[in-house]
Amino acid sequence: MIALQRSLKPQLNPFRFLLYAEWVMIATCFSFAIMESFGENQVPVQHVLVLAVLSVMAAILPGGKLSYKLLYVGIEIGLIFYGATLGYLHVLPTLYLIVLIQSCFLFKPLMRWIVAGLSFLLFLVHQVRYVQNITLLVEPSDRHLFWMHLIAETLMFGLGLFFVLKLVSTLLSERQAKEALAAAHEQLRQYALQIEELAALQERNHIAREIHDSLGHTLTAQNIQLQTAAKLWQRDPDQAHTFLQQAQQLAATAMQEVRRSVRALREDAEAPPLEEAIAHLAKDFQQGTGVAISTSIKGQTVICPRMGKTLHRIVQEALTNIRKHAQATQVNIQLSTTATDVNLVIEDNGQGFDPNQRSNGFGLQGMQERVAAINGTLQLETKPENGCRIIVKLPLQNHLEQHERHPGERIEISP
Repeated sequence: MIALQRSLKPQLNPFRFLLYAEWVMIATCFSFAIMESFGENQVPVQHVLVLAVLSVMAAILPGGKLSYKLLYVGIEIGLIFYGATLGYLHVLPTLYLIVLIQSCFLFKPLMRWIVAGLSFLLFLVHQVRYVQNITLLVEPSDRHLFWMHLIAETLMFGLGLFFVLKLVSTLLSERQAKEALAAAHEQLRQYALQIEELAALQERNHIAREIHDSLGHTLTAQNIQLQTAAKLWQRDPDQAHTFLQQAQQLAATAMQEVRRSVRALREDAEAPPLEEAIAHLAKDFQQGTGVAISTSIKGQTVICPRMGKTLHRIVQEALTNIRKHAQATQVNIQLSTTATDVNLVIEDNGQGFDPNQRSNGFGLQGMQERVAAINGTLQLETKPENGCRIIVKLPLQNHLEQHERHPGERIEISP
């Protein structure tokens, strides 16, 4: 059973509203079957079973081999054809529309058109059988109306097949385009992360080369000077003193190289306090846009550089978005801390937007990814013509524990 399930690779209908539409069509046929059974004084058990099987098959689509898909469509067509040949349920052939909808999920465009053509031909077969059975029951004076109705019904079914085929194909194309765009976006994000890591690695390699080339050379030269001074100390003290002075100068040069390398390695750790960084961003924003901006920083705690960098980048990205899109006249930034959390609120009185219709970009998604990376939450409150508010909440406990392990790394938030 498990092996069969793996080979079939069953999948759900990707568009729920189409599944509901299929069930509505089946339920409509079931209702007609029940109503027509009153005239026959018997329950159409076979029709009910056919409709029940079609209902279940509509919910689950086969995957895997083409033969399984062809068998699936063949079973559905066979059930509908068999149900239509049982008689008195004239509306049943319209369920070929369901077969066409599901074929769009299973086959490529050429095969979809083949299924559509086959469905139309089978519908014509049912129409011919219907005409043969009912023509004698129609009054001669009403036959022209009967034929007009029959032709209109056939044309409507053909148009229905065409529009269903185009609709589902368009939906699938749009879905595939969105998936391709999301995959491309994810790939670009991965490339950006790789570039960032490569840049850091390149800088570390550069520092390592500097240490090896400069400090290594200096220490080697100093060692030679000291060895020479030791050999000359007894027979030529003045010359040995000269070599010792040169060794002392080389030691001073080595210390300068060490300080320069340490400064490069600790560049991030020696970044300005978070409140100074936010104040600098606010000042640059106001000078560049003329928009009034206020900042409020409350509370006192110690957070790790990673959290500080996250908060700094979120403020930076939010101000960039406001500058580009908001058309605001006032911006407020509030940063506060509690015993367990760090809270950041950025709001403006600009034009806002509909978050459900906003195209996905690196800005907001980048904020969400940064916050999620340190187990925080980001809430967006906005609607057209009503400004925008970003609320960020970062848990403090994990980062305090990190400081206990690395007490030298700290960014202070002052009241």
